Amino acid sequence: MRITAIATIKSLKDRFTILLTNWSKRLYGIIFKEQMTEDAETFLKNLLFVGIGTSVSTLLSTIFLILGGRLLGPNEYGKFILIQSVVNFLYLPMLFGFNIGVLKYTSEKSDLHYQFNVLAISYIGVFLLTILSIAIYVKFSSVFSHFFGISPDLFYTAIVFAVLYTFYTLTASALRGLNRMKAYSIFQIVYAVILLFSFSYFIIIKQLSFRAMVYPMLLAYGITTITIIIFIQRIVGIFKRIFDITLAKMLGKYAVATFIGGSSYIIYTNIDRIMLARYRSLSEVGFYSAYYAGSINIAMLIWGMFILVFFPTVSRYKNKGPVFKKINRVIPYLVVLGILSLLVCEFIVLKFYGKQYQLNIISMLLFAVTSIFMVIQGTYASLLNSIGTRGAIISSLTAIIAALVNIGLNLVLIPAFGINGAIISLMTSYSAALIVILLFGRKHLRDDKLITIGE
Repeated sequence: MRITAIATIKSLKDRFTILLTNWSKRLYGIIFKEQMTEDAETFLKNLLFVGIGTSVSTLLSTIFLILGGRLLGPNEYGKFILIQSVVNFLYLPMLFGFNIGVLKYTSEKSDLHYQFNVLAISYIGVFLLTILSIAIYVKFSSVFSHFFGISPDLFYTAIVFAVLYTFYTLTASALRGLNRMKAYSIFQIVYAVILLFSFSYFIIIKQLSFRAMVYPMLLAYGITTITIIIFIQRIVGIFKRIFDITLAKMLGKYAVATFIGGSSYIIYTNIDRIMLARYRSLSEVGFYSAYYAGSINIAMLIWGMFILVFFPTVSRYKNKGPVFKKINRVIPYLVVLGILSLLVCEFIVLKFYGKQYQLNIISMLLFAVTSIFMVIQGTYASLLNSIGTRGAIISSLTAIIAALVNIGLNLVLIPAFGINGAIISLMTSYSAALIVILLFGRKHLRDDKLITIGE
């Protein structure tokens, strides 16, 4: 009986995969006016693995966020979101762009010795940077607490959060770079299950403060990271030579370039919450995050599944021109269908959050449009990063400009317009970054000449 059930499930799975593949081939032909290539089919297969894992993980994580928002209320939920925003600043000097370097260089070559060296150098670098960062944060804790507008107790919690998140991000990037997409999908689900079950414990004992959301995330990051590291060690093994000075310089150079852009990105995607807390209230941070969850988070989910497979795949291609042209063809479909879909998603998500979170059609439209700008700009930026250091520098330049635009507009618009001022600032930032990419990066993306690996 059990064997028959397993066979039936496998048969349904195979039929679903064939059906999805056939529909994807038809859609590919309609958009690009050509038959799907073998590389495109492989890309689709990996995307399917990631899509399944990410969808299940996001469903469970969304339940976690919505339950937290409903049960904690806008004020305590706002504290949780504020801590997350602070973490996004604290982990930057710890990770220092090594996650992108790991992803790019482990995906470029299938040589396990080479991949092990990339991982070893990256983990050593991140470990040393993390120790240095912790020492600075503890030494100047009062200064940092005042800057972020949180208590020292919350700041120390954010430091622990940042350390675990740093190694989780690096480890997940390593798994993707090794092209273990099926395993990556499974570990995403493992993370979400731990998150939701540990949060359920706090609901049962009725300890519903912001800590009821923070502690489950710490537990989920810690357990998942350790498990993935054990899994990766079984893949790459251990080699005698663990330090290659040439490779270390190449990784360091690329990490610096991506760190600049990553830092700027974190600024203009998190400073809004900190300014809302400073100039308005924690409740508005909660409201803002609810709208964010129904629009930008959903767009990031779908786009993230694509990028998870897209970046390591396109990093293997020396010629980026054809990929750039295909992206341009998809943009019109993305704008129209994306905005309409996100408006529906916002309505549904906000209803789940409860009556405390009121609907505002203007805010919904602003968040939907901003989400699409984010996806477009992020896709072009990822393509630039796949070129190498040269592309990463251009991408970083766009992020710096976006950060400056965002900070300037937030200072003016948030005190006057609150949530709408914050999202208008973010939308303008993505628009500015997109314009810079098309002005300065287009020639590199359209250029059909070969790009040297590691450049």
